[in-house]
Amino acid sequence: MADRISPRDVRARQDAGADPVVIDVRDPDQYAAGHVAGARNIPIAELPGKLAELGRDHQIITYCNGGTRCERAATLLRENGFDAQALGGGYPGWKAAGLSVEEPSKG
Repeated sequence: MADRISPRDVRARQDAGADPVVIDVRDPDQYAAGHVAGARNIPIAELPGKLAELGRDHQIITYCNGGTRCERAATLLRENGFDAQALGGGYPGWKAAGLSVEEPSKG
């Protein structure tokens, strides 16, 4: 399985200007309900067909809801020559750490 990176370590890399690409591998409805700010939604089933769209000049961080989808996605990326890690704790861990998220407005 892919190495996991903590939400705080991802945030530190973003703050340092490393700008990792953050990919939400959950389904679009889950992404729409709330996601890491700035994350791109590529459901895991679509990821193999999207590899050519991803640059190799930045680290890629994959996340889901804390299960194994993000690890499988990171492993797939690494097997295809990308520098990729899975986000430890997934979206719930990111949100619990108090980091920036995008959610629909409750109005």
